Amino acid sequence: MKVLMKNDLIYSALIGALILLPSCTRIMNWGMQTFAQAPLLKAHIDKAQQYIRSVSLYDQLTTRARFDALWLSDDVRINYVNLFALKYGKSEEQKKVFLRRQLEENNHFITFYILSLYDYPLGESNSEWTLFLQIDDKYYTPIEIKSVELSREYIYIFGKKYNRFKVPYSVKFDAKDINDQLLITSETKNIILHCRSVVSEVTFVWNITQ
Repeated sequence: MKVLMKNDLIYSALIGALILLPSCTRIMNWGMQTFAQAPLLKAHIDKAQQYIRSVSLYDQLTTRARFDALWLSDDVRINYVNLFALKYGKSEEQKKVFLRRQLEENNHFITFYILSLYDYPLGESNSEWTLFLQIDDKYYTPIEIKSVELSREYIYIFGKKYNRFKVPYSVKFDAKDINDQLLITSETKNIILHCRSVVSEVTFVWNITQ
């Protein structure tokens, strides 16, 4: 008897939902027609998002670390400039000037934005994790690691990977060696960002396409 009553309740609920669905649709349509909807601008960030690398480490069921790394390559900086120009209504000439400045940065620095959980700070003397860059068979230490406030454009590029539980960091390396030669050349196949503790290591790999 109880099973029959339970089934009757389920059927009643399903029928009620079916009856209400058209009403909900009408209410939604009315709301969209009554209240001005925010127009969606065409901002293509697919290219930039291809440069995001993410990894999570666990100790059984406990999260040990979670990182999202974005290499500010030329492609990423171009996407950033496009978003910036779109947002602020910059002219083509203003956009070109801003883009030149952005690309010039890459002639001096190899830069990454990294999101890390609050419990795992980077760049401090007692940080659990350290960072270094590998290009071919050579290794390079960062010249700067600091927490930053990301612009809305880069937050948009990170998408759902960015949240209030993560701290964004800027990690910079010299783009040239002591002989003033670029570290990334036409022969470079990939660059590898190592994130290492005394017991674990994760790597972020970006393939170079010239």
